[in-house]
Amino acid sequence: MKKRWVNLVFCMLVVTATIAQKTSMYEVKGKIAGIDTGWVWMKQKTATGDRLLDSARIESGRFRFKGKSEQGIQSVNLSFNQERGTLVLFLEPGKIRIEAEKGKVYYANVTGTPNNERWGNYVREERRLADEEERVAKLYQASFETRDRAKVKAAEKVFADATLARKQLKADFLSMPENRYVAACWYRANKIHRMQFQEVDSIIRSFGEGMDMNHDYQLMLARRDLVAKQQPGQLFGEICLTDPEGHERCLSALKGKWVLVDFWASWCGPCRREGIHVKKLYERYHAVGFEVFGVSIDKNTDAWKKAIQEDGTPWIHVCDRDGKVAKEYGVTVIPHLFLLNPEGRIEAINIRGEVLEEKLDAVYSD
Repeated sequence: MKKRWVNLVFCMLVVTATIAQKTSMYEVKGKIAGIDTGWVWMKQKTATGDRLLDSARIESGRFRFKGKSEQGIQSVNLSFNQERGTLVLFLEPGKIRIEAEKGKVYYANVTGTPNNERWGNYVREERRLADEEERVAKLYQASFETRDRAKVKAAEKVFADATLARKQLKADFLSMPENRYVAACWYRANKIHRMQFQEVDSIIRSFGEGMDMNHDYQLMLARRDLVAKQQPGQLFGEICLTDPEGHERCLSALKGKWVLVDFWASWCGPCRREGIHVKKLYERYHAVGFEVFGVSIDKNTDAWKKAIQEDGTPWIHVCDRDGKVAKEYGVTVIPHLFLLNPEGRIEAINIRGEVLEEKLDAVYSD
């Protein structure tokens, strides 16, 4: 009796494992009009670039992938030969069908599984609204030629409504709980590098539990952990880089002063315009302890040095040629500024213009 019970339990485990294995399988069958032969590459975005997961040969315009989604639902990108653009695909259990067209792979029709169909429906509707927004934008521009204020105002209202409809579609889609895997992919692809702690933390919390194995979710967590270290009140780390004369300059040498750490580049127009305003504040407060530590992300050192001379910015300049320092401090968009207090703690992030001026006026009026 005991032996039969053991055998029964063993059989149940085998059946359960077989079912689990089958339910984690995916099959992707596709055809692409306009491309008869070649290759399709399946890649996944990582913090350091694309990782090749699989490849499939195109024969008579058809291709096929098959595998297991062992780590749950994951987003990947498919690229076709030398075609521009990629197709976003969600690997999830089931049979996935793709109908694509040369030159329009992003808008391929993907059916067969829930996340792919929801994403496809969104892309098509978003494209329709984008086309409508472009159409009414042209009518809005044309209305100015009539010199009729009523017509201009009416056209402006139509254009504003079209823009709002497109924005509302995105907001509604990304906020739906059933779309959380797609939303994680969208945020990772379109916005993650510009997101600061409060925003990315709020989005992560909205996803709820059960996404720990999702690759896009993990990248969002990594972004949150990185920017969490750069919040007001946190001690700012060390930066040691070379100046235009080739001498090493370290941020720690400025401890005891109010310091504006300015990440910029010679090719960044907004950075250089902000530098003009900072220069006035530097001239006003440098003598009483204000310092600027400019960190350029230029790869062309000649362009960097030329920009310093042209703008006449007299503060400390160093160059982060390989971008390692910028990456360490979560800087993906410039200008990016940190205001540090005399203890070396972050007082404010991306403070600029009149707000920076008011802050320094308050600091040095005491």
